[in-house]
Amino acid sequence: MRTTLRPLFLAVRRSSAVAAGVFCLVLPVCAANIQLLPVADGTLFAVEPDRANGAGAHLFIGTIASGDPRRALLRFDLSGIPPGSIITSASLRILVDRAAIGSSLDDTATLHRLLADWGEGASNSGGGGGGDVARAGDATWTQRFYAASPPQPWSTPGGDFAAGGASIPLTAIGSHTWANDPAMLADLQAWIDVPSSNHGWLIRGNEASSQNAKRMISREGGNGPLLTLQYELPAAPSGDVPLPGWALGALAAALLGSAAGSRRRRNAGKADTDR
Repeated sequence: MRTTLRPLFLAVRRSSAVAAGVFCLVLPVCAANIQLLPVADGTLFAVEPDRANGAGAHLFIGTIASGDPRRALLRFDLSGIPPGSIITSASLRILVDRAAIGSSLDDTATLHRLLADWGEGASNSGGGGGGDVARAGDATWTQRFYAASPPQPWSTPGGDFAAGGASIPLTAIGSHTWANDPAMLADLQAWIDVPSSNHGWLIRGNEASSQNAKRMISREGGNGPLLTLQYELPAAPSGDVPLPGWALGALAAALLGSAAGSRRRRNAGKADTDR
């Protein structure tokens, strides 16, 4: 008899992975989950091309009193997910810890898929939203990598990103989550299928009016954005897949233990009938 076994995939723990798990061995479909922190983040400051906040504890979106917008960048390392996997569920949690005085409580935040690579430098503006002097490698409003030689500007100041995206309301200070939005799932699946296209997301707040900036915790802030994914592992090759040695040993031990238990039960039954 031929038995087709699915191989056991083990998620590799990385510095950006909070938790990971795989649930399958001999099943039609293997499901897995992983939680990830960003591997890079930062803020773009409009009309301030030499300002950044790559290493700061906060991210900023929305507009300040002058009407100038701020936009946040996030990127996650998805290389721990095997190629060919299918994303079945996704959520991204952010924590808003401050809003501008008079800021509306009916604003939205939208995830836009970024279309170009960008960097995170050592700039740190502290808790305020004014930005710090950009350092080498920082993403700024005009540059993907500040001080690069030759220069590497955005095609459009403010970031190169897809027009559509997943939106959520920002109704209060606290935790907010994007969950299973079709646009978000499509972005993630595209990055699994073509890893070189993974440039992360740009988060855009309400830029239609002034004085509605929001401050979020960054990856350096201790309670930053958290991406939770569930996915199906790729199908195993057709035919028999050999079990690894440790699995064969465990299977043999289980079978021997079962056989020994059966013998004990039979012997006990025979002893009872002989009395």
